[in-house]
Amino acid sequence: MLSLSTVFCKAERAHFFNSSNRIAEYFTEGRSLLVRWKMEILIGLLISSLSLYCDFTDAECLVISPARLVVKYGDPASSNCSSDTPVEIGWESTQGGVGLTDKEVKILNWRVDSLTDWKIKPSCFTDGGQCEKQLDITVYKLPDSVSISYRKYPDPMVEGHQYLLQCLVQNIAPIGRLRVTFYKVNTTGEQTELDTQQKAKDNINTPENGTYTLDFTPGRDDDGAQLLCSAMLDLGPEGPQPPPVMDSNRLNINVHYKPQITMSPGCFSMSITEGDTLSLNCSANGNPAPSYNWLLPQADPNTMEERSVVTITDIAKSHSGDYTCFAINPLGNSTCTVNVEVTVDYLPIIAGLAAAVVVILLVVSCFTYSSYYKHRRMGHYQLKDMLPRQHKNKHVVQHNGMDQSFM
Repeated sequence: MLSLSTVFCKAERAHFFNSSNRIAEYFTEGRSLLVRWKMEILIGLLISSLSLYCDFTDAECLVISPARLVVKYGDPASSNCSSDTPVEIGWESTQGGVGLTDKEVKILNWRVDSLTDWKIKPSCFTDGGQCEKQLDITVYKLPDSVSISYRKYPDPMVEGHQYLLQCLVQNIAPIGRLRVTFYKVNTTGEQTELDTQQKAKDNINTPENGTYTLDFTPGRDDDGAQLLCSAMLDLGPEGPQPPPVMDSNRLNINVHYKPQITMSPGCFSMSITEGDTLSLNCSANGNPAPSYNWLLPQADPNTMEERSVVTITDIAKSHSGDYTCFAINPLGNSTCTVNVEVTVDYLPIIAGLAAAVVVILLVVSCFTYSSYYKHRRMGHYQLKDMLPRQHKNKHVVQHNGMDQSFM
């Protein structure tokens, strides 16, 4: 049976609260303003205390456990309704409803083997409806499919242009708890989040289709990457953990963009020695692949050579000037100019002259020495100087029995 306080809280509380002003006027009629003010404060405190007591009484009247359920469509569900004191309890529900018990009990179970009502709101109640609690229940369904596409298919996708992506999530409930995220996956597999969207929680319980869109502007670095969207049903801590996620198919991105020359070391000036070989290689990034033209300093300005590499062997001074490369595709072109200065290497000439001077000096030295030697050693000798002189007196000297005479 319900206590007197419970009956009072349920049946009389609203009427009593609405009559509080009349009660204050009754007890303070004809009294001073100060007395009336004090009385109003006192009555206000009494009413507040009674309200807190009634709220506590209502809260403890029936207890549902668990108080919140998150159930997948078609799965079983169960919850208990209990009271501190034995009472007649029943469950009102479109599925699994239970009438009032024949006798007073403290607990009554509600159970459904296969939950198929999207808008179900089971309520536990006591005899006379003096106490009633509703079970908070969410029925969910994972999407049948998630797909991504272009609202208008680009043919081809061009750098810097804007395209509308569309993510379609089919047959999901509740759609208000759905979060859709767009991703880009580059050629190395790195995934980047582009945007996350969630529709307003408009209390739609039945399955719905959801369409989410995103404006996407590709760059040249996006060529070869992929786009996808991911649908996550976030049902809170009572729902499945981690929240279920379903990814879409992947869109391959083919981005067309104008050429950008990547010549190494770039557009520059260079010097080269006369007689060496000049080689200039023009390369560029572009989609479609670019073609190449070279404008040479010796050529007619209206004439270009269709090639990516320029090679000149045994380069001469006349080859000095600007060499301009043009990389071209249907989206545009890119140019790069290399200034070439042909210089003469004077070191070999100087070395040759020095060697010639040395040879000439050696020849002159040899000739001078030879002339001097002949004049000095051969030109001043006379035959008479080579013969012994004769003396007028002769001397005979005898040595050891032998005569020798000296003139």
